[in-house]
Parts: sequence; C-alpha cells; structure tokens
Amino acid sequence: MSSDDEVTVFGPYRLDRGGGRLVCGDANVPLRRKAFAVLEYLSARPGRLVSSEELLDALWPATHVTPSALAGCIHELRRALGDDARVPRFIETAYGRGYRFVAPAAGGGDATSVPAPARAGSGRGGDVQLAALARWFAWAVARVAKSTAGTRRREARLPAGRPPRHGRRRPPRRRRRRAR
Repeated sequence: MSSDDEVTVFGPYRLDRGGGRLVCGDANVPLRRKAFAVLEYLSARPGRLVSSEELLDALWPATHVTPSALAGCIHELRRALGDDARVPRFIETAYGRGYRFVAPAAGGGDATSVPAPARAGSGRGGDVQLAALARWFAWAVARVAKSTAGTRRREARLPAGRPPRHGRRRPPRRRRRRAR
C-alpha cells in the first residue's frame, strides 16, 4: 500500500491524502491546494521542526515566492482547523525558524496513519455548511427587518409636512455686536 492511500487522523480531522481533502466528521473542510499541501507536508513529519525554507523549496520548487505566501497558508490552515497560534493544538510556530505539526492522534499519542477506505462517500459536508449559511442569512434578514420596523413606526408618528430631526437641535447663533 503506497503513502498516497493513507489517511492521517488527528483530533476530529482526517487528512485523506489520496482523495486530496480534509474531513471533520462527515463534512469536508475547504482548503486551497497549497494550504492542503502545507498540511500534508507537515503531517508527514509529526513533531519535527520544518524550516520555512524547506517548506518553500518543497511546495514551490524553482519558484521565487515570499515567506508571506507560506504564512498565508498557515493562517488559512489555522482558521480551518480552529487553531490558535498562541496556544497551538495542531500547528506550532517556531518564530524565525519554521513550523511543527504537534497534533495528537484521535486516540492519543502522535498523529497516526491508517489505510484509507476503499471508496469514500460523497458525505453531507456541503449540506451542513449550506444549512449553517441559511441560518446565518435568516438571522441577518430578521435583524435588518427588526431594525427598520422601528424606523418606519417612528416616521409614521411624525406630523405630515415636518421632516424628521436627527440629533440634537442647535440654538440659533448669536451675533456679536461690534463696539463702535
């Protein structure tokens, strides 16, 4: 069995190298290709400090990229994994030196590799994400409707012909008399 047919399990996540995806439960975790490649490279070397130069050379061969491209991939991975740079659970930063994959395996210990299932199902990850997005959208629409409903009521109570006042009304300016 080749290393392409392996799945790395850490925490609630499964990194399916053969399928090129990161899965949490039944949901796919969306990642860009380079961010996935960074996670794959680091997870293949658990506990080892991988220098930024090594990562750049391995993932962007014969291409000049700035270290900010790598930092962007690490930031995307942390956001996707719910990781914190100050208290890392999965990816640790050794400032000025590189990165280390520190995730414990699902059952404790280091991250483990297990054979991949024969055919992974399509899952319902998209449905879960779509449902969460629909709930957020409904909440936002309700909030906007609630805030504009109060404005309409206030406008309805104003006498006709008088524009609504916003803010505090200023007293008229006094003119100073000139001394003659």
